[in-house]
Amino acid sequence: MSENLRRTPLFAVHEASGARLVPFAGWEMPVQYTGIGDEHLAVREGAGCFDVSHMGRLYVHGHGSVHWLETILPARISSMRIGQMSYSVLCTPDGGAIDDLAVYRCAKENFLLVVNASRATQDLSTLEALLPDDGSAAIEDRTTQEGMVAVQGPRALELLTDIDLVGGRFNDLAPLGFFRFRQRADETGSWLLSRSGYTGEDGFEIICPASETTSLWEALVARGVLPIGLGARDTLRTEMGYPLYGHELSEQIGPVEAGLAWALALDKETSFVGQQRLVDRQQGTQRLLGLRIEGKGIPRPGYEVSQEDQVVGSVTSGTYSPSLQAGIALALVDTARIDPKRGAAIHVRNRQLPANFCDLPFVPSRVKRRRRKRTVS
Repeated sequence: MSENLRRTPLFAVHEASGARLVPFAGWEMPVQYTGIGDEHLAVREGAGCFDVSHMGRLYVHGHGSVHWLETILPARISSMRIGQMSYSVLCTPDGGAIDDLAVYRCAKENFLLVVNASRATQDLSTLEALLPDDGSAAIEDRTTQEGMVAVQGPRALELLTDIDLVGGRFNDLAPLGFFRFRQRADETGSWLLSRSGYTGEDGFEIICPASETTSLWEALVARGVLPIGLGARDTLRTEMGYPLYGHELSEQIGPVEAGLAWALALDKETSFVGQQRLVDRQQGTQRLLGLRIEGKGIPRPGYEVSQEDQVVGSVTSGTYSPSLQAGIALALVDTARIDPKRGAAIHVRNRQLPANFCDLPFVPSRVKRRRRKRTVS
């Protein structure tokens, strides 16, 4: 591995457990432990834990923080309650995506932005360039000072409650709603627990002091929570149709094309970066759709999608679904040129994989609050 790769507080634990480590977004991360299929099904059927400490954590504070965030994000920041999260997208002036992120309202004028590891440096420089000149809002990057662990699966609530490091701090977790969080501070530092995740299962994400991350991870594993690598994290999120930056989102592919219109408050009173172009892009016909392979074959990003021998789009993410035991794909498609009720083909080298358009997500969501299905009709 390159000496320039960064390491999370759990690196030694991953290495000792025999995880397969790979470079990812400038970090040395576990891609798998026992195998992607086994880890995937463990999350769908029980509970798994993910090291997501590599994700950027940017804290925003200042008496002008609410107004400033309103001007840079297509979300209703002022209406968020303390203890509430919101999913949003940091957009370019042209309506493309710099990154997608989670916003936490920690206090009246204090917020946390959790951003993708691959975009953290770009996000920080973009946000700093947009800060108000009067100093009414400021940003602090605490990524290296903290650890972050996700616990996902139908048994996540049960198993987390039994762990003193969590249950003892946050008490009864059952009433906590989806995209809500709690905060606690003690002699070890600040802890934050949210009911959220990237798998479509009920689950939680815990931010804690870097020095406490190993103790938290070991307590989870001792309780029977299986460590999960990046490989299964990707198959899980693909089954849910969740976007991954660099695949379903980019500076060219914006939130409108990615099917994230539900996250855009385009009519809010405060104007924000990219607002008019996002409105304009709604008139376009490029949209993210799901495809399921009929028979054998695994689609990969970049493969062309055709219908009636006419290329209509390309795969943005493709994988084998352990839940469905079939190849699945997310594809950016020109919806004006397809009949979603008819079959399609994905071009793989010198052959074509027959496929059908299907609703997203590919498997039912089991988070506490379900989003409306994205249909292809």
